[in-house]
Amino acid sequence: MTRNDTWFLLVQYRHKGTTQVYEYDDPGLAADAYSETEKKFRRDLGGSDPEVDVLLVGAESLNVVKERYPSYFIKAKSRSDKLNRLLAALPVAPVG
Repeated sequence: MTRNDTWFLLVQYRHKGTTQVYEYDDPGLAADAYSETEKKFRRDLGGSDPEVDVLLVGAESLNVVKERYPSYFIKAKSRSDKLNRLLAALPVAPVG
């Protein structure tokens, strides 16, 4: 992470298969937004299969975030569908 990083607040609606992305240049504003978002979705964040997942990450660009956190950007409504899509996106390793 560098001082020039942008902060990305990811709000994933797991059962809908969608993620909203909010971008911040100020880390303080990003942290405040993260805290407020967690408060807003507190009820949906708990349990073994939460409806909403909230993540705050700093990176050079949204493309870097998508590279490092692909599960937030795969359009899938079930865990098995998401897992199958992630596995399909992996490069094939040479044998031997």
